[in-house]
Order: sequence, then C-alpha cells, then structure tokens
Amino acid sequence: MHNNTPEGENQEESQSQIDTSIQSVTKEENSTHSKNSKEQRYKDGEPLTFVRVRFPGNSKSFPFLTGKRIFSYGQKVLAMSDRGMTVGYINSFPYIVPFEKNMLPVKSISKVATGEDIEEQKSYMAKEHEAEVMCIRLVSKLKLGMVVTHVEFVQFGKKAVFYFNAPSRVDFRDLVKQLVGELKMRIELRQISVRDRTAALGGVGACGLMTCCSSFLKNYGNVSIKMAKNQNLALIPSKINGVCGQLKCCIKYEDEVYGAKRKLLPKEGTFLEVKNGDRGKVTKLHILHERFDMITEQGKIRRYAINQYDTDIKLPENWLLPQDLGHITNETSTIIGLEVKESPVDSNYSDEKEEDAPATKSNEKFQYQDSSDKEKENKTDNNKNRNSRNHNRNRNRNRNNKSRSKSPNSNTQNNSQDNPKQNTPSRNKKKP
Repeated sequence: MHNNTPEGENQEESQSQIDTSIQSVTKEENSTHSKNSKEQRYKDGEPLTFVRVRFPGNSKSFPFLTGKRIFSYGQKVLAMSDRGMTVGYINSFPYIVPFEKNMLPVKSISKVATGEDIEEQKSYMAKEHEAEVMCIRLVSKLKLGMVVTHVEFVQFGKKAVFYFNAPSRVDFRDLVKQLVGELKMRIELRQISVRDRTAALGGVGACGLMTCCSSFLKNYGNVSIKMAKNQNLALIPSKINGVCGQLKCCIKYEDEVYGAKRKLLPKEGTFLEVKNGDRGKVTKLHILHERFDMITEQGKIRRYAINQYDTDIKLPENWLLPQDLGHITNETSTIIGLEVKESPVDSNYSDEKEEDAPATKSNEKFQYQDSSDKEKENKTDNNKNRNSRNHNRNRNRNRNNKSRSKSPNSNTQNNSQDNPKQNTPSRNKKKP
C-alpha cells in the first residue's frame, strides 16, 4: 500500500493536469469559435445601422450598432468608451453602412441610461474638481512643463483620466505614483492637443453657434494657411483663428468651391490678352463672382467677366507691358463681357403692356388737348363778358350825358341837389 500511494497520487496529478489542459484547450476553442462566430455573424456588404455616441470630456464620437432598437438624437445611453463603461449621448441620426471586416470589433450600446446612472455620473463632478486641483498642485511641485485641462472619472468611479497639454513629451512617472497614493485608484494621463481641449470642453465660435469640433465633426484640424490664401482672406490671427487659437476648421468647408473656381480664372500676376483685344497684367481676382481685374497697356484698370478669358489666345513674343504708364484710370465700374440676363416675364403680360402703352399716351394727348381747349374757351368767354360790361357801362354814360344837355334847369337842379339846405326854408324863423 505504501508503494502504491505515490503511484496513485502521481496518477491523480497527471489526470488533473490533463483536465486543466483540456479545459484550457476548450476555452481557447470556445474563444476562437466565438470570434469566428462574431466575424461570421455579418456578411460582407450587409447593411448595418449605426449611431454615433459622444462621451463627456471626449473630443470625438464613436460608432455603435443599434440593431432593431430606436434611439433619438441627444438621448443618454450607457456604452463602452475607449476608457471604460460610462454615460454618453447620441450625437447623430441613424445611418446605414455596408459591413466590412476592417470595421471589427463592432460595438453596441449597453442600455438606455436611467436616472440613477445619470445622477451617479453627476456625483463624480465634485471629485473630478478635487482631483484636478490636486494634480495642478503636484505638477507645480514637480515643476513639470504641462497644463492640466480636465479630469474624468470612468468605470463607475474606479478610474481617473487626467488630460493635459504640453509642447513636448513629459516624464510623469513620479506624478502618477503620487496621484495613486493620494486617490487610491487607477490613474491614466493623456496628452491632447489644443484643438482636442476645445472640442472636449466646448465653446461658442465667432458665428454664435457651438464650435464644430465639439458638436458634429469627426476629424478636425486638417486646415492649412494655404486654404486661407486660396480664399483671399486677410491673414490676421483674430480673423482666421478660432477660440482654440488655431485656424478655423470651417475654412475647409469652402476650399473645394474656391479651388474649382480658381481653375477657371487666370492667375494673379500673369500677362494675357482677352477676347475684346485688351492686353495687360492681371491684378486681382473676384473668385465667387468669376471676374478679374487687369491693368491694360493704355494704363486703364478694367474688370472682365470669365467669358473674356481664353487660354488659346496668346500674346505676341515681343510684347511687353510698358513700365511707365503715366496716368492710370480706374474703369472697374463697368464689367466687360457681362451678359445681362433678362428677367423672365410672361408674354401675355408684356403684350398687354405694349398694347396699353400707346393707348395711354394717346389718351394723355387727348386729355391735354381737351384741357387746353377748355382753357381757351374760358378765356374767350371772360373776354366777351368783360367787353359786354364795358359796352353797357359806356352806353349808360352816353345816355346820362344826353339827358343832362336837353333839360334847361339842369344846373339849378344840380345845385339844389348839391345844397339842399339853401332851398329849404328855416323852420325856426318867427312870423311877423
């Protein structure tokens, strides 16, 4: 028995090793089978519905599979971010993408965030502020060249992520040790750019709306000073820089249109001959209006439409623009080659107008003639009346004069009429 026991023990140990090896093999097979099943779950080209979820403090949104569930824009959900399980919100409308293998692994939303999940996420705000103040104090103590932007607690408060800006790489190993000793949790430090900081914190742009990087943009910052020059923008930092101090992301939106229109116009500073025969040097481009200014050999600055530019017309080999143009005149008020488009007017309406126009003019003439005739008639009537009055007045005077000459006592009558007191006897005279 004594000799058999070790053999039995050895058999048991070997059996246990075999069992463990079998279990490990089965686990590996199950894991590989699960991976293969996930990969084989979707076929190439199969349409999948996604929504993008944005997490607080993160500058980018991530795609999540919706399946048969329906989510609304701005709805808060619980999902796995690149830093752990946390509360985020839907940042896009549902969109359909054909499946490809490079999209793996495909993430899905865990559940709709409840009131308890949201309150728990809000309860971390005070702790995040305390951790940020502590980190700033330790950074100044260790004299590290970094600026702490914000802190975020993830994985249900079990992990703290510290975001910072720095001009170069920073050795923060001592900082991590001290933070772990103070907070007693997992610590992660992430170096981000100035744009990422603005996108994470949010802000209001010069247009009065929320910054594009913090609202809907997936990739931002692909802007160069060449785009600003392409649009003839004044290279003033206060005009072309956003709230982050970098070039505005919205400059990229119009760059394609400006680039396409520039190809149709001549380059600034080139010498050319236009269709109307003018020769000169291009001084300025009006890209959106598709026009260009040129100073001619006669010393005139003129503005031309795009139809006056023809690449087939070439200048003579010996032609040179005069260096001394003398008196230069500006004639850009008139655009050469501009086609004036007539406004679309109904033909019936125009015909009516044309028919009515001469009639109204003739009526005006007739009215004018009638009014002039009436004025003439009124004048002749007034003259007739005046003449008749004068004739009657003269006739009455002649009659009076004839009657006076015929009567013998006209003088005495006149005297008596002039002095009535002399002819009347006095009433107060006493009788004798």
